[in-house]
This record gives sequence, structure tokens and C-alpha cells, in this order.
Amino acid sequence: MPVIRQTDQQTYPVWSELSHYGVNHLHVGDEVEVHFHDCHEYWIIVSGKGICTTEGDTYEIGPGDLVLTKQGDEHSLVVTEEMVAVYIYGKMDEGGRIGHLHR
Repeated sequence: MPVIRQTDQQTYPVWSELSHYGVNHLHVGDEVEVHFHDCHEYWIIVSGKGICTTEGDTYEIGPGDLVLTKQGDEHSLVVTEEMVAVYIYGKMDEGGRIGHLHR
């Protein structure tokens, strides 16, 4: 089983269903702008609270919640309590772009 370091995510095994991940440390009042991705994205809320919008619906989220956003669907976040969240990108098609994309 390989180990992927957050600072060196260039090579995932062919069998992996992931293409990128990271850990966000967010402060009260931080906002993640409306954006989308070239893959499915998953957020795991480790601590803190916020209000996210994904696939046109708004949710209050907190510790232990998993937010699932489909490839191409716009989503955003407003942090209401200092937050630590892990984000994971699903498998990306050839030519897919990492990062926040905007229409």
C-alpha cells in the first residue's frame, strides 16, 4: 500500500479512485467562493461548522459530516465556527484540471 504525501500528489496508483486531496484550516467568516471541479469532490468535516451550498441546496454542516458534490456542480462554503476539513477529489478524466474552476 503506497503512501501519498500531501506535498507530493503527482503519482497515484492506477487502481486508486482518488486524484487529489488536502486539509483545510478555515476561520470564522472565511468563504469558499462558488466554484466547480472536473471530478466529484468529497469534504469530510473534522471539526467546526459552516453553511455549504451544493447542487442547489443549502446545508448546515459540522463534525463527522460528509459533503458529496458531483463533477461540474457548483458549490460554496461559509465558515461559522473554526473548521478543519479534508477534501478529496475523485478519479479525474484525462485532461481534467485540479483546483477551483469558475463559469
